[in-house]
Amino acid sequence: MQTADLKALTTAEVVALTTAQLNALTTDEVAALTTVQVAAMTTAQVASLSTASLDALTTGQFAALTTAQVAALTTAQVAALETADLAALTTAQVKALTTADVAALTTDEVAALTTAQSPT
Repeated sequence: MQTADLKALTTAEVVALTTAQLNALTTDEVAALTTVQVAAMTTAQVASLSTASLDALTTGQFAALTTAQVAALTTAQVAALETADLAALTTAQVKALTTADVAALTTDEVAALTTAQSPT
């Protein structure tokens, strides 16, 4: 699918994509999705993304994930996140991470989190 075609998809059309269709997208195609389209993905769609697809998301796209979508990430997906993506998380998104997710973070990834992101 051309990136222009992807950007033209409505949120309803994004939600209608199967996990197989979503995972058939190249990293360039994933990076072409708008923040609104990323936020519209179901938790099952987000959980099915490969680590390469997650890495392809821009920091803005990653920050657009809902708390439920962040909670749906697998520990392997969280462990593969870039430090800039972690730094972009809100406090609510950080709270959605499981103990196993946090334990899988590298020292650099933990250092990317700020005190403002720490759940109280």
